[in-house]
Amino acid sequence: MVTVSIIIVNYRTPELIVECIKTIKQFTSKVSYEIIIVDNASKGDDEGYVKSYFPKITWLSTGYNAGFARANNAGMRIAKGKYLLLLNSDTKLYQPVIDICVENLEKRPDAIAGGANQVYPDLTPRTFYHTFTFRKDFWIVPPKFRNQLDRFFKQKQYQDPEQVDYIAAAFLMVRKEGFEKTGGLDEEFFLYGEDVEWGYRLSKLGKLLVFNDCNIIHEEWGSKPERYKEAENYTYFNRFDHQIQLSNLVWIRKQFGAFQYFLLMLHYWLWVPTFYLMKIVSNCIHLKNPFSELENQKKFAKMIGIFSNYFWNIILKKPTFYKLSK
Repeated sequence: MVTVSIIIVNYRTPELIVECIKTIKQFTSKVSYEIIIVDNASKGDDEGYVKSYFPKITWLSTGYNAGFARANNAGMRIAKGKYLLLLNSDTKLYQPVIDICVENLEKRPDAIAGGANQVYPDLTPRTFYHTFTFRKDFWIVPPKFRNQLDRFFKQKQYQDPEQVDYIAAAFLMVRKEGFEKTGGLDEEFFLYGEDVEWGYRLSKLGKLLVFNDCNIIHEEWGSKPERYKEAENYTYFNRFDHQIQLSNLVWIRKQFGAFQYFLLMLHYWLWVPTFYLMKIVSNCIHLKNPFSELENQKKFAKMIGIFSNYFWNIILKKPTFYKLSK
């Protein structure tokens, strides 16, 4: 019997997957496991490359870029394990984390899923949200009012120090019945936010725990290195990756309702003319052309326009695959 089905989504990252699997084999010895690679529209012979190293893996092709939720669900549907592990291709094991996580879940029948802490390649800890309060960062407010948001977005307190609101799907081990009873990740999400939304539904079945003795290396953006350069151009207003924030808006509507989603969008719409006005006034004060240097304002307005295109679909909960075209 297979104890753990390890599901890794491939989007043109065969080299990362090979390195990831090497560490799985190196540090997993106490539990039986299978490895399922779900491929999203590879270019080249990714399957042949990975299987040249590990011929016994299962390779499943979606036939298109199905995104994270749909690909993982496809893998979970054919999985044979008692536990299902969603694992990012840009992760590496440096301790027997899979063995430990299974052992911990066996001791905790009250838990539906378990996760691991994330560290950088140099093993320094990564900070990562595990509560729904991170949605306060979606609001744009003057810096001196930032602390006031804590009044409205209070963090849920648990008696169990390892209990969290959701587990990041870079390493998410769930009991198979968790998948069967929830239907898995919501397939309207293309990328990002799907693990947060699933955490909310999984928590109705049992506790979600991030084990203190479980750690993985996560080279975030390993499959999208251009994100590092994009981040250099972020400003306080233009700090949202379009696909990430669209997914977050969908999550807000699904979990917190139409009113909270509408308020969030309304405040974005109000910021568009306000942001322009602030810059125009600043230009006048500094004796510049009032309408010069408005690139950031235009970029912000364009971003809000993209989100607004999906407003009615989101607020009316119209079934939609929320994938932005490049």
